[in-house]
Amino acid sequence: MIAQSLLGNSIVSTRAREVGLRIVAGLFVVAVFVGGVQLRRYIGENTRHVRYQHDIVNAFYWGSETLKEAGRLSPDEATANSWTGFFRGYLALYDRVKEEAYKSDYGLDYPPLRLLTMAIWSKQVRDGFPWVDKEHPKLVNPLLKINLGCELVSAAAIFFLVRLCVRRSSRAH
Repeated sequence: MIAQSLLGNSIVSTRAREVGLRIVAGLFVVAVFVGGVQLRRYIGENTRHVRYQHDIVNAFYWGSETLKEAGRLSPDEATANSWTGFFRGYLALYDRVKEEAYKSDYGLDYPPLRLLTMAIWSKQVRDGFPWVDKEHPKLVNPLLKINLGCELVSAAAIFFLVRLCVRRSSRAH
């Protein structure tokens, strides 16, 4: 209506209108995305003490256990701190937890890829700050960025999965 002249003819071509709508939709998606990331950061900073303190301590504990296992299986400290020793400890941790479990109560509640992520994070923290015993809020930021990246990849994958299902169902009809 706005883009029409007094005679009823369109001032803007149909193609230009479509391009304009796509640009506005793209800007809207970018604004929602950036706003969502900022909201996530704000909520994370202001609710840190009530939300994930136990989870971070647990993650750092199991990551550190992986490093201890690497140290136990390595002949010297240099080998234990290498990536080869790290992966040796990572692969052996599940076996040790299984052997030490009482009535199938393992305590290790991480699947392999999550444990690997926590172990790499713990290794980076230990390499940079060897005096840290528990988590430190500033040291959690890389882990939060990894989580955000994984969530974005998951959201994109779900979008394309739904898109594929909708396209297939429309062809079936």
